[in-house]
Amino acid sequence: MVGTSNSEDFWDQPYYWFTKTVFRAIGHWPYQSRLELLMCRTVLQFTYWIQIVPQIIAVIRHYDDLDLIMETMSSFITDIAVICNLSTFFFNSDKIQLLLEQVKEDWNIFPMDNGLQLLHEYTQLGKQRAILYSGGLYASWFVFVSEPVHVKLFLLFKPSNKTLPLRFAIPVDYGPLDMEKYYYTILVVAAVSIFGIVTVIVSADILLFLYAQHACGIFAALGFAIENLPVDDSFRDKTKDYEYQYMKKCVIIHHRTLEFSNTIEDIFCWNFFVMIGLNMIVISMTAVQVVTNLDAVARLFKTLVYAIALTVHLFIQCFMSQQIIDSSLGAQQSLMNARWYLSTDQTKQLLQFMIMRSQIPCQLTAGKVVLMSLNTFSSIIRTSVTYFTVFLDMQ
Repeated sequence: MVGTSNSEDFWDQPYYWFTKTVFRAIGHWPYQSRLELLMCRTVLQFTYWIQIVPQIIAVIRHYDDLDLIMETMSSFITDIAVICNLSTFFFNSDKIQLLLEQVKEDWNIFPMDNGLQLLHEYTQLGKQRAILYSGGLYASWFVFVSEPVHVKLFLLFKPSNKTLPLRFAIPVDYGPLDMEKYYYTILVVAAVSIFGIVTVIVSADILLFLYAQHACGIFAALGFAIENLPVDDSFRDKTKDYEYQYMKKCVIIHHRTLEFSNTIEDIFCWNFFVMIGLNMIVISMTAVQVVTNLDAVARLFKTLVYAIALTVHLFIQCFMSQQIIDSSLGAQQSLMNARWYLSTDQTKQLLQFMIMRSQIPCQLTAGKVVLMSLNTFSSIIRTSVTYFTVFLDMQ
């Protein structure tokens, strides 16, 4: 079904249906109707603010409770990350659609026996990674929102006369509302709200999966095509110089993929910049909560899962950026492996041009300042440890 002319049919394929479903749910899928878009965005905004306002009230009423402030600040920073993602989608909607159209067109570039299978493999891997990652975050969501009832469930099997205080997934205060009477209703509302927040966080990362894996797949398919440069006389059209035209198409595809990667950079550049800062702070503050909750197993487990989810989220962004760097540099090795020594002088000139250009890797940055890579991830974790000691001293 790859290569179909209808946009909706194309994105309903197994490779892309999950990304499409998530983006339709948050109202940022470029091909959905305006009515559906407005409805989804309205519902998302409602679920977003219905959990922020009670948190603000809780902070105002309990400003002298440092533990509550620390827990609420972690939640607030995550809320800022949601705004950052939604802003990225809104202000870059044209670029997001442009890249989606290019993804669709790229399936018609390579023949099945000359690189297309590699594009299939990379896209399949991207889908699997996206689903696995999303499943992990949604599992973290379940652990996080169900923590308040863990002890209550335990007491069903081991009754006790002890009266348990009301606990919620995040600190909230609904003012005059009887929170004991509507305890489970509030829990459900909080769970739905946090589910929406997790979905927005997931959406940015699965879009990165789609784009990055596609770029890596094109680089891999292009490398395969270059290594199989047809230089034998039996393949060469002596009137049109077949191998030159073949190599010229490779140069065009290479340039097209470089532009694709640069547009990914334009979309996520400032998103990464904000996310790095927020992640460093939240990971540090969450680590402090882990240390201070060592005597409360249920809360400790919830906080630990949250910290792991944040770390994995940051790792994914750096890892996929590293994948693009490595794949773009791989074109240079493919050029070296090609039978360039049997090609015509014109073809050799194109090969030299591609070698020079492929020496500069495609890079994703945070704010045009920080290179997103695995080295950056390790540096961020080290910096987070430093912040952790500062926050711990404040306790």
